[in-house]
Amino acid sequence: MRRKRFDANGTYDKMVRLMLERQLYLRRDLARDDLAREVLTNRTYITRALKGRGLSFPQFVNSFRAAHAISLMAEGRYPDASPEEIAVMSGFSSADTMNRYIKKSAGLTACALRERMAGDR
Repeated sequence: MRRKRFDANGTYDKMVRLMLERQLYLRRDLARDDLAREVLTNRTYITRALKGRGLSFPQFVNSFRAAHAISLMAEGRYPDASPEEIAVMSGFSSADTMNRYIKKSAGLTACALRERMAGDR
């Protein structure tokens, strides 16, 4: 009997789809094993699929969290929410971590990005 060959791209695509559909990134305690169970694979394949894209598990999850935080700020539904509150609503454990990932993706801190978005409305 032949073993099925590991498909890094297929695994990665499934990970992304499940992260978006089920918003798994909002779980502050999300672990690699949790994602592996959702994807119906093991933690080694999760790691291999991410390494193939140059990502670690925290980088992968936090990129979704940063996008969620940015969308919360863009919607303007929480104009009085502090950065800490936005971080918690987005699954981050701290505002500092959120700021670091927002700065990586948007080039601005959360506060600067929020001010820019408020000026665009």
